[in-house]
Amino acid sequence: MRIVVLCGSGLDGFQQQVLRPIVADPAFEIVGALVDARPKPSLKKRFIKNLKRGRGGYMLIMFFRSRRQKNGGSSMASKEYFDRIGVPCLTTLEPYSESTVKELKIRQPDVMVMLGGFGIVKEPLLSLAPQGILSYHHGNMRKYRGQPVGFWELYNGESEMGVTVQRLASGIDKGTPIVERVVPINKSDDVKSLCAKALSDSTNMMHEALQLLKDPSFSPCVIHQFGPVYTLPNLRQYLRLQLKLLFRK
Repeated sequence: MRIVVLCGSGLDGFQQQVLRPIVADPAFEIVGALVDARPKPSLKKRFIKNLKRGRGGYMLIMFFRSRRQKNGGSSMASKEYFDRIGVPCLTTLEPYSESTVKELKIRQPDVMVMLGGFGIVKEPLLSLAPQGILSYHHGNMRKYRGQPVGFWELYNGESEMGVTVQRLASGIDKGTPIVERVVPINKSDDVKSLCAKALSDSTNMMHEALQLLKDPSFSPCVIHQFGPVYTLPNLRQYLRLQLKLLFRK
């Protein structure tokens, strides 16, 4: 099976672990990588955008938390990673341009795997490969679409959260689930620990999804009723969750 990887300019530890079994499996060949090098909005622009939507307080808290956290050094530039494993890597500022699409078609991928960048993918990329584009959603699409990972499941007092590898379709997390998994939520879990657990438990799911797509008898399930789209919380919702977690413990 021929695979093209879609990603951002860097691959974090989770993304590298996702790729490891795929690279090692002789049934799969990564024939190219497309790096979305479009500049991200500045922190100031993102803050102003979320401030207008009532989420500025949460953004500030997340910013100061990220500044305090140490980088474990596991991230790697995407081009460096793919150069190391001998995979041609194309960097683009125009992922939907005629030249980029042509370059992808030359690779003749059976499926594409998205690990970062790109945002909400649209045509012609969605239907470029016969098996479409596979992507993670750390949530159960029947109940929780959008973000952030684990927050709203904890906020709503769920006993578990879902993890999905989906075949992308138009819309936010409205694809076809190929592999789904359940992650239990313990009383000791907070957003950080639940997110870490969901990531750890899902690294092999992309490889599993690719194996299923190779099987001509495989028939993915279809979701008839999708859940609501969740977004970043506001400061009141964030503080309310902290109180819930405090009293739960």
